[in-house]
Amino acid sequence: MMLMPFLFFFLFFMAYLFRKRKVEKILFSEFDESEKDLEAREFFNRMLKIERSAKGFYYVEVIFLIINTFFILFGGYKTYLKEVEFVKEYPRFTESPLSSTLIKFMIPIIMWVLVFFLIIFAMIMKKKENKRITEMLDNLEKAKFLKFAKEDFLKSDRILETGMVVMSEIKLGDRYLFSVYPAYIVPYTLIKGIKVEKFSRPRGKSIYYLDISLKRFFQDTKIYFAKKDVAEKVREFILERNKDLYEKENTEWDI
Repeated sequence: MMLMPFLFFFLFFMAYLFRKRKVEKILFSEFDESEKDLEAREFFNRMLKIERSAKGFYYVEVIFLIINTFFILFGGYKTYLKEVEFVKEYPRFTESPLSSTLIKFMIPIIMWVLVFFLIIFAMIMKKKENKRITEMLDNLEKAKFLKFAKEDFLKSDRILETGMVVMSEIKLGDRYLFSVYPAYIVPYTLIKGIKVEKFSRPRGKSIYYLDISLKRFFQDTKIYFAKKDVAEKVREFILERNKDLYEKENTEWDI
């Protein structure tokens, strides 16, 4: 009965590799010319919507649920018939065929329930995350940042590993920080505070995150890293770029 757990983890591992490659294609700007020519709003809308990076996991959950359903129904029925024959052959055996079958298929049944609720949870989170992304793009569009963000994204090649499974690599542009999963576009000029914080996990290695406070109506952002030195380097880079942009804007204003 360990076939289903093995299949589950195998499919999720393949989905993880698929998502990783998908995110890499986005960060390295491996787009069709038709995608590059899209308006900034539509460009980021297609790039950042959670379906693009998480589609593989949705497929895996549905495929596993279908396979597991057939496994439980047909495998369970076949096992039940065997148990009935066993009871007929050994009538003193007190356990019922149904109880014996349920015990043998307990792991696949539990996994079916867990994956079913995981799909429901994923649908809820997908709706919530897409709403957040839409609000973020609305705010960037109102502030006249989207067009410049697209230009910065396409020309930048500074891509950094975060070392976190739940977080994609990030791209450091000249004016913006980009993350595909979770989706963030952070203008350096709107950062009013940035610090490295530590999150200690019970019986595990600590993880670190950049706690970024933003001005105006933009939501504060957290970028997670496996190593403190990487988080510190990103912080230093952003502060340096922020200073350069501030000095450049003041120089242009004086002129």
